[in-house]
Amino acid sequence: MNKNAVLLPTFNEAATISRIVSDLSGLKIDVFVIDDASPDGTADIVKNLGLSHVHVIDHGKKAGIGPAYVFAMQMAIKGGYDKIATMDADGSHLVDDLAVMLDLGPEIDVVMGSRWIPGGLVTNWSNGRKILSKFGTWYARKCLGLPYKDLTGGLRVYGKHALESINFSQISSNGYCFQIEMIKSLHAHGSIIKEVPIHFIERQGGVSKMSKAIVLEAFSRVSLWGVQRMLGIYADKLHYVK
Repeated sequence: MNKNAVLLPTFNEAATISRIVSDLSGLKIDVFVIDDASPDGTADIVKNLGLSHVHVIDHGKKAGIGPAYVFAMQMAIKGGYDKIATMDADGSHLVDDLAVMLDLGPEIDVVMGSRWIPGGLVTNWSNGRKILSKFGTWYARKCLGLPYKDLTGGLRVYGKHALESINFSQISSNGYCFQIEMIKSLHAHGSIIKEVPIHFIERQGGVSKMSKAIVLEAFSRVSLWGVQRMLGIYADKLHYVK
């Protein structure tokens, strides 16, 4: 067993998953593919690779990225990994960026890959998609009082102790709002969080999972959390922390 793990949630990523797993093989890291019952055979493709450091978790149903990560993070904590990374399985994130993030010192609890800080780069996204992403982070920052420039990105490295502090039973976002909810709770807990620039590339195959329902979930939840923050409800943190 390696000391670090990377979690790859998948749904219909047959076009890219083999290359992503192959690219990750250059790192000393265990790979966990959490598959939401992909009908395109994503899980079987990974299993057939026969790699001892690569593991498939059949999630059994299409529950969303949030539940997939919650399940896998709790499993990785029990597995004793020092650092637990998250990464998209569609080719949007570069293994070289992940390697840099993993090398940062243990004094940092969470490393966030950021597209929107100096040095960050986004390739093959339309202006509309860039505006939506930037607006989402701007709105969440204003509502939640957070200082980070990219709250919705999926390339992150969590220290074991940071994740151990989370009460996962209270993390309830299904879609990409999960990324905001995690940073919201860890920031409130006092975790040391650092953003580093990354190169984000539009998916290399398959179909985007972004939908109106996912956007609506993020907008409604962030708005609710903002109102709760204004009224002092939950004090931003207590129900998230063990």
